[in-house]
Amino acid sequence: MKVKTLRGRVAGTLALGALATLVTGALPAAPAGAATARCTLRISASFEYQLVKYNRVTNTCTPADTRDRMVQSIMWGADWPDGDDFRYSRSPVLLNETYTVQTVLLNEDRATGDEVYTENRFVRPNGSIYTVESNEVHGDFWPF
Repeated sequence: MKVKTLRGRVAGTLALGALATLVTGALPAAPAGAATARCTLRISASFEYQLVKYNRVTNTCTPADTRDRMVQSIMWGADWPDGDDFRYSRSPVLLNETYTVQTVLLNEDRATGDEVYTENRFVRPNGSIYTVESNEVHGDFWPF
């Protein structure tokens, strides 16, 4: 599990979509409480509905503190050498959420198997933000 933190306040009027643009490069170490935060990603077998293939995605998170709010979850493709590539974003989100997505959204490349994970953003009561990455899920998410 990787935990990152940003210091400072988030303005009350900041759009949730803007959170996706925050830079999470070289950040200071996470506070001790953030180390207890975790997220687990599971993707179930696919199913087809009206000729479109879908997967069921379950993202389960535990914040560092019960007062922290999860405000965004971003699905990333993780395999090298492509670097992390954006798949989709969800907000607002629940701490324990199961939903369906079109399989094509999980298909991060055509050459090899797919590796995906979520980056989950939390806001503390003081306005500071931290992110928690889930485990990577490996699979072949072909859209057909």
